[in-house]
Amino acid sequence: MFENLSEELKRALREVGYERPTKVQEVAIPPFLSGESVVVQAKTGSGKTASFMIPILERGERALILTPTRELASQVLTEGKRLGKYKGKTFGLIIGGVGYERQEREARSDIVVCTPGRILDLWGKGILDLNFPVAVVDEVDRMFDMGFLDDVRMILSHAHARLFGFFSATVPREVEELAYQFAPNARLLKVDEYKPVEIEHKFLLVRGWMEKVEKTKELIEGKAIVFVNTKAKVEEVAEELSDEFKVSYIHGDLPQSARNRNLMKFRRNEAEVLVATDVVARGIDVIDVDEVVNFDTPRDVETYIHRVGRAGRMGRKGLAVTLYTRKEEQLVRRIRTLVTPQLT
Repeated sequence: MFENLSEELKRALREVGYERPTKVQEVAIPPFLSGESVVVQAKTGSGKTASFMIPILERGERALILTPTRELASQVLTEGKRLGKYKGKTFGLIIGGVGYERQEREARSDIVVCTPGRILDLWGKGILDLNFPVAVVDEVDRMFDMGFLDDVRMILSHAHARLFGFFSATVPREVEELAYQFAPNARLLKVDEYKPVEIEHKFLLVRGWMEKVEKTKELIEGKAIVFVNTKAKVEEVAEELSDEFKVSYIHGDLPQSARNRNLMKFRRNEAEVLVATDVVARGIDVIDVDEVVNFDTPRDVETYIHRVGRAGRMGRKGLAVTLYTRKEEQLVRRIRTLVTPQLT
């Protein structure tokens, strides 16, 4: 497939080490490149970003890419610049926590990657024209989880796009309804249902806070992400673990510069443990994570899928451990039914 692309794009692909397309790229690139809107279900770490970025670059049209978090927006932008190195396109990043003056310039770029709140803010101030021929919504299911549905609808209704791409790890009914509202003829491409073949799942019953802390310390043997449910708890858990591990942490109340700095420490192995909330989980694109520890039980099955997707990426083995109390047993049974049906 890659051999049919332009020389500029093939050169960039070679430089970044893309030898052959992943499954999602094989399925999604041809129709999207030919001008067909798509709804794509593919798990985290499968190569979704390139599956929409390659057609955008090759078609050469102005494009708007919506992501649920600042971290994910930054990573999509970085990947786009790598792939578009020889295409001569300009890239803009529109996210919260960054000054307006800089973003006014970036809003005029050929390819704009953004979070919903800030893009609506700039549009409302008359700084940004939302007339983009191509619109992509990345991690659509996470947009729903974070309450961005109305913002996304507002943006898409004013973007006047002719070509849409909706990419998601799961495609519940709400995701399909959103997609077909704007692209009634979009092709639904379910690249892979959730199959936990790369991840070992464990569920441990605990009595309370101190047992959670001790179990977490016992469980961490490699590079690990520890998930908690609230911003306030992130720094508490990080402090508890810091007597045995090099720990970094991120949550929504941290300034963007601190979030970037703390995540970079984890990427560079300057920290072996990252404590995080779900709101920033989608921006944690680190390939070599060995294990995920759910210090707090995720609120639903979909959140569990997204959390454990941080481990076992790109075919690697991973471990996901969930600590739960008696009152969370019903949710854990539902999760176990999904990921380990042979044990239920």
